[in-house]
Amino acid sequence: MDSNFKGRFFSFIVLLIVYAATDLNAQNRIMGLILDSNQKELINIPVILTSIKDTLSSQHTLTDSIGKFRFEIKESGSYSIYVKTQDFKEYKGPAFYLDINGGVKELPSIVLQDKFTSVEEVVVTGKKPLFTQKTDRLIYHVNNSLASQGGDAIDVLKNTPLLKVDEADISMIGKNKLNVLINGRPVELKAESLISYLSTISSDAILKIEIITTPPAKYTAEGNAGLINIILKKNPNLGWNASWNSSVTQRTFFSSRNNVNLNYQTEKFSLTANFLYNNNRTAAYEKDQNSFTDNFFSNNRQDKITNLQDFAPSINFNYKYNDKTDLSLIYEYNGSDFASDDQSKSLFYDNSVLKNELLNKGYGTIKNDFHRIHGYITHKLDQQGKSIDWGFQWLDNKIKNERNNQINNNQELSATSNFSLNNYRLGISNLDFDLPFNHINIKTGARYTFLNNNSDVRFFDIADGVSVLNPALTNMFNYKEDIWSLYASSEIKLGSKWTVQGGLRYESTYYNGKSQTNNETTTRRYNNFFPSFYITYGHSKKSTYSFKYSKRINRPKLEQLNPFQWFINPFQYVEGNPLLKPSFSDNFEFTYSDNSNLSLTVYHSITKDQISYIAQFLDNGKIQRYSYYNLLNVYQYGLYANYSFTKLKNFESQFSGSYYWQKTKSQDLSLVPSTSGQGARISLNNTYKFRNNSVQLNYMHNFPSSDGTLNTNAFGFLTLGFKRSFLDKRLDLGMTLSTIISKRNEITYSNVRNNASLNGQNEYDYQSIRFNLTYRFGNNKVKGSKQKIEYEEASRIK
Repeated sequence: MDSNFKGRFFSFIVLLIVYAATDLNAQNRIMGLILDSNQKELINIPVILTSIKDTLSSQHTLTDSIGKFRFEIKESGSYSIYVKTQDFKEYKGPAFYLDINGGVKELPSIVLQDKFTSVEEVVVTGKKPLFTQKTDRLIYHVNNSLASQGGDAIDVLKNTPLLKVDEADISMIGKNKLNVLINGRPVELKAESLISYLSTISSDAILKIEIITTPPAKYTAEGNAGLINIILKKNPNLGWNASWNSSVTQRTFFSSRNNVNLNYQTEKFSLTANFLYNNNRTAAYEKDQNSFTDNFFSNNRQDKITNLQDFAPSINFNYKYNDKTDLSLIYEYNGSDFASDDQSKSLFYDNSVLKNELLNKGYGTIKNDFHRIHGYITHKLDQQGKSIDWGFQWLDNKIKNERNNQINNNQELSATSNFSLNNYRLGISNLDFDLPFNHINIKTGARYTFLNNNSDVRFFDIADGVSVLNPALTNMFNYKEDIWSLYASSEIKLGSKWTVQGGLRYESTYYNGKSQTNNETTTRRYNNFFPSFYITYGHSKKSTYSFKYSKRINRPKLEQLNPFQWFINPFQYVEGNPLLKPSFSDNFEFTYSDNSNLSLTVYHSITKDQISYIAQFLDNGKIQRYSYYNLLNVYQYGLYANYSFTKLKNFESQFSGSYYWQKTKSQDLSLVPSTSGQGARISLNNTYKFRNNSVQLNYMHNFPSSDGTLNTNAFGFLTLGFKRSFLDKRLDLGMTLSTIISKRNEITYSNVRNNASLNGQNEYDYQSIRFNLTYRFGNNKVKGSKQKIEYEEASRIK
């Protein structure tokens, strides 16, 4: 990125900040006081100011700590006050006139009358729906789920349709990647760090979960990814609160996870700090048997002990400059230290006669140093909901990888050492407009992303304890990528039953990869349009049908493009392919929802030039080469369903299932064959709550499945959990037992390669017992929180 661009980039930031902090229009103020029938001030009561001239134009606020409210007025005219809240009768005030030059107008005190409900007036209503289908997403209503109450965000996600949650990760059925957002902002943590962070968010703070299986034009078109957006309740409790979460897990070895979350909230700003530390140690083994076409075969086994130490603090600052402008700034750090101590043994046979024995003892470390700064300015353009949102991200990530091997090849001893240093720098700037009108909602915006990476890889032969650089296996690789994006989408209602949404995203990609060692340079530029289309038919309140379509891209990653050979050990290496092209996919979905407990989706996807990770056996299997190719066209059909059983008091059960049939067509049969196959998965999550206790019994079963050339045998996971709350639900103590249901506690599979067939077995410490403690302190309950939620709902009235 040249200096001129940097200058323009930061000038743009300064101009936006100045604009957000400037208010040039003349204003006047309306003030008032709200009391109950006993003349006591009412706090956090939602108040709406409506213009008589334009009834669609309204302002919303809450009463403060002494029951007062105020509005800023920019135009003379007639106005009225409207108050609606659950505990009091509805109030509609008389019209009054305000002169913009007449000074502050103090309204008479408003006295709200209590609601009196006689026995004859009681109305029995049905249970509120757990989820509803919107145009481009499924909405899971957390407040309406028994299983999601009194826990944390992880408990909520375990009961969210289409999601799979375990101790190590969160994934979405039918997607190879899941991006997590909170209030529309991305969360960059992954795997166990993400699990630890989400466990600090109380389920009581979550309003709903948006499940987006086909992302609209606003979101980047990269990858076959799904999205979940965790929407927190607005206007959280004023004051401060905190939580401490700690867990210990016993597998083969002992592991621990600790997290502290601090929150401070005023009417103007909020501050959240999070401190996470993980220490996770596991034992595992991998076995495989390879059979070749010339009566040559090998048996291989690797045993390893891994240890991951992870420290991840973050701080989130939000400032409400005025009623129209909000500022946010987020800083995240992640420092991790991963170590693997492993031993492998390979036996090579020719016509059942042992020909070669290879032993390798290895020790490798990966050190990660991650920094990210994320900032936003959101400015409301009017009272109809129009807004402009500008954001930026800056990410700096250093990854240091070292690997040492001691080799015994038929009693011939040798040693090697690998070293690599990768320094990633990523910058993102985006500008988004949300423009709702009476009959159409328009979203548009632009985004710029740049990525720079400098990679330094060195390979050493060790002789007599002295490391000697091997120039043939040493490489420096520089990679630069720029992506410019524009998008526009609109949503329109056609009558009372039909809703249509369409969008188009344009992305221009340029990348340059240069290997300084062999002076090879790869440059690519491609421009693509990505359409998306959604149509929803609300047949009735109990049934909704929707159709979704989107086009996606999967760009090659920089390690896949680097032509250098990276040696895992002296007999296994990975080699990039600079000729890789991006792959494209078309995704179609048809969904039925009863807007309560049942959701069913049928889908079809077509992927052209899929990037495949192919293993080749060289020198009669003694050398294994791994590389990347655009080899496969993939055609997949499938369905997934979710049903929630909520008919029994204190008991809730969630059932989900999925099935797919897949066909692949190979473009090079000498490397990988064409295949067809199928797979299925079911899960059942049961929650029973009584008093301050909660019991969970969950089971997930994977049926035998085929994915390309990989065939996986059946296995299942069983989880039993118990939790009890103390001290008015401030303290939670829990225990969870987990085990795999399979033969010898292994996941077994088979694979077909270019000149061999493989049978493998993996065991990754699948059995565990975990004890968990969560303690919450501070201002967890504030009078008026119910009214705050009602204000959020009232603010949606147009």
